[in-house]
Amino acid sequence: MKALLCKIMNGNDLTEEEAADMLAKLSETNNYAQAGALLAALEIKGESVTELTGAARYLRANVTPINVGKPCVDVVGTGGDGGASFNVSTTAAFVAAGAGATIAKHGNKAVSGKSGAADVLAELGYNLDVAPEKVEQSIQDNGIGFLFARNLHPVMGKVAPLRKALGIHSIFNLLGPLTNPANAEGIVLGVWDKKLLPLFAETLKNLGMKKALVVHSKDGLDEISSVAPTDYALLDKGNITYGTILPEELLDSKETKGSIAGGTPAENAVILKNILEGKDNTAKCGMVILNAAATCLVAGLANDMKACIALAREAIASGKAMQKMQAMVEASRA
Repeated sequence: MKALLCKIMNGNDLTEEEAADMLAKLSETNNYAQAGALLAALEIKGESVTELTGAARYLRANVTPINVGKPCVDVVGTGGDGGASFNVSTTAAFVAAGAGATIAKHGNKAVSGKSGAADVLAELGYNLDVAPEKVEQSIQDNGIGFLFARNLHPVMGKVAPLRKALGIHSIFNLLGPLTNPANAEGIVLGVWDKKLLPLFAETLKNLGMKKALVVHSKDGLDEISSVAPTDYALLDKGNITYGTILPEELLDSKETKGSIAGGTPAENAVILKNILEGKDNTAKCGMVILNAAATCLVAGLANDMKACIALAREAIASGKAMQKMQAMVEASRA
């Protein structure tokens, strides 16, 4: 690790091979002083596309795979926005599934916020210890399954004590959304800082992602916001374009008003169910509609956001979104 540390401290980027070697060494080391210095130096320098690509490829090669048998997509965030909102991507995943997208929802327990995907799903009755083959079956039968990162990434398990001892943000915070165990072909990926848009878009391109929307809202969220503009990087067929989503141009006025704040897993479970049951038409619902529509877009269900928004609305109104949630929970407990 010393050679890698020296290279980074001199301001040089690691190659993909060196980044993979770094992760291999970090997962086996007991030298927390040197490992911590390496991660801190990398964070100060700033992770590069080659470093993120190489590290993501290493994790993908050492994951417990989920074999879906058909194209699937993911909707996920890096976290790091302070946990200001409720579980938007999880709720949006059910809506997108109800609209016809095949969803392999990757997620974990909360790190920076109060409620991660795993936390709210457990509150809804989901069995987090479900076997991988049952997750595969749920995606095949129900069009949606939850890929609990803690259970499927052995490398992440090995470095967990190091990350806890280090206690600061590191490259590992960036890698989760890039390492879906089902090898999703499309993704809506929220990031906590606008400067990360090109980093993630270019990395996803290197990793062979067919279509991706990397987003960061101007109110600081790692999701598409219903109460503020959202900057994005769109990867489509190898081309990357940038733009801004304006919620007032896509949503009803009532869907852009009100609080989008979340709370505990129990509170967020109530919010999630109210939206899926059509009982909420405020900014919370608007946020879910936007993120579900974006997920439908990367899944190829329609060619523009307005058409995908119509699909998301119908998934809620028809009850199909709620049915997807119930089916996934039931499949985990069967």
